[in-house]
Amino acid sequence: MQFYILTSNNLPALSRHFDPYYSNIHPKDAVVIINTLDPTHAKQAKEFCVKKEIEYHITTSDGSPAKGKNCLLDVFLQSENEYCVMVDGDDLITPHGVYMYKNMESLEDIPDALLLLNQRSLGKKGDKLYSMMPFTVNYDDLLSFDYITHFKDTHLLDDDTSKWYQDLHYEYYGSCKKYCQEPEAHSRVTWLSKRAAQFRFDEDIMVGEDTLQMLELKNQAVIGNLNVKTTDEHPATYIYDQTTPGTVVSVSRGYKDYAWMQRYLIKLKSMEDSNKLHENISLPSFKMEYPPEYSLGDYDLTKQHVIKVNGFDVDIPSNASQASIQNRHLLLTR
Repeated sequence: MQFYILTSNNLPALSRHFDPYYSNIHPKDAVVIINTLDPTHAKQAKEFCVKKEIEYHITTSDGSPAKGKNCLLDVFLQSENEYCVMVDGDDLITPHGVYMYKNMESLEDIPDALLLLNQRSLGKKGDKLYSMMPFTVNYDDLLSFDYITHFKDTHLLDDDTSKWYQDLHYEYYGSCKKYCQEPEAHSRVTWLSKRAAQFRFDEDIMVGEDTLQMLELKNQAVIGNLNVKTTDEHPATYIYDQTTPGTVVSVSRGYKDYAWMQRYLIKLKSMEDSNKLHENISLPSFKMEYPPEYSLGDYDLTKQHVIKVNGFDVDIPSNASQASIQNRHLLLTR
């Protein structure tokens, strides 16, 4: 097993996977997939990997997230590894996640894929860092929200466009409620076997390709072809970094253009017509057993208070020691 890290920009984000204050992944445990339209980043990422003695592959990019992820799958499938952990380069595997994933191959019943529940992310507003649960939703609220007024007042859109976007949101979240893993509108797939890696990402869309792939893996589990489970580790094993704008922000032009939802829903309808979607089905949960001497850490992001660090207001776990803040979990303070 190795950690397959996809990078398209942001060299500091790539480097922190190997920083002892962040993920602290050993270079021999990682494979970096350089998939970018930016020649400067490709050069810098290559030089970083060479210096750190990290295996790397420069792959062909078309600028879409799906293309990069499929290139990652191709490199994994051509390797001698039976399992991989798939990491978007801007995100973070926590120290607990590194430990858990590295020890999964010792299990008797190894899943083909793991889907995350109650996922965590880091965001930034002004000078304040804060944690969120970006995909844990309340469907009653989302399916009754007045999107028309929101789009008219917030983005000054016309009546017809606002009504169209409201219809898209209701259809989108209605489908999530039926087919995703409650209470998540999307579940990140981290752990993959070579059998699961055969199912690729749809390169025809810019947003939602990961949800479609997750639903295909869920379909394969329901019909008995794959062993797919959910995981809800505390502390989290994977943290989204939402401190910088991502693909959704770019494609939606700052959350005011939701035509991408229509393209996603057309793809979803095709899966529905092929009987690949299963309503209100929950996959079994995966639970890792840890030795008594193993310390889970104290960086669970669910109970927090605010401290001032280098001029920033930072949410930290209420039980965090000063030593842990400074020495182990600087991902919250840098």
